[in-house]
Amino acid sequence: MKNSIVYFVIISFLFQSCYTYKAIDLKETPLIVGKNYKIRQDMKFTKAQLMTANDSTVTFMINNHEVNVPISKIKEIQAKEFSTLKTVGLILSIGLVAVIAVGAIVMSDFGFGEFTIPN
Repeated sequence: MKNSIVYFVIISFLFQSCYTYKAIDLKETPLIVGKNYKIRQDMKFTKAQLMTANDSTVTFMINNHEVNVPISKIKEIQAKEFSTLKTVGLILSIGLVAVIAVGAIVMSDFGFGEFTIPN
């Protein structure tokens, strides 16, 4: 049981990302070629890399295919940004899990993890 909890915590931290997506306004924020974005045209977000942009259309690389999208069809766009808080939290969490794991191993080696019923 103790091992499965440790494995769950480790796996959940490994799947964390040091990046986050922040909603931007197309009218106020210039789009940067080569940057990663999440775009929503209908109900679903799609991760894409911006290839080119002009006043009426933008070209994204989606699943290794170039896709031209009219700006009028984009309902929402989010820019990928580095998250310092997530990165620091991830590093501290991994360190804490390592300290707990080493502490559990040391405690079990000295017999602190054993439970005996006296006669």
